[in-house]
Amino acid sequence: MIDKHDHSMHAAPCVTISCAHDLGLVTAMAASLRVNCTVVSPPGAGCVMGAPWWVALVAACPLPALLDCGQAAGYAACALRAGVRGVIAHVPVAQHHALVSLARVTGGHVMTHRPLSLDLPPRGAGPVLERYLRAFPA
Repeated sequence: MIDKHDHSMHAAPCVTISCAHDLGLVTAMAASLRVNCTVVSPPGAGCVMGAPWWVALVAACPLPALLDCGQAAGYAACALRAGVRGVIAHVPVAQHHALVSLARVTGGHVMTHRPLSLDLPPRGAGPVLERYLRAFPA
């Protein structure tokens, strides 16, 4: 049976963001280029920064957003309950099934592996992001 809540094969380009500035850049560039894009938290950010930080950061974001909770099923569950629509949790099978059950109730989804994602450089991120997004078919 195919688990519709495990979207480990992510087709859209993904970009790692960690602040409102990065999110604004990615959102504006994706809209300008008319491409689909997903924003992803830094690895393990769900454990370090927490779900409330991510919810606040992406509240007005029109793009799909994934919170990486590393190997912490508890943090992923808290994030789903807090309204996070997509979590990444590399957890044992039993915990994954429990998270999928919770995701069905909350309307979210769970990924077992972090998708490949562009890490924005501290300087000159605009041109790097534009090249990256243009490399994906519309």
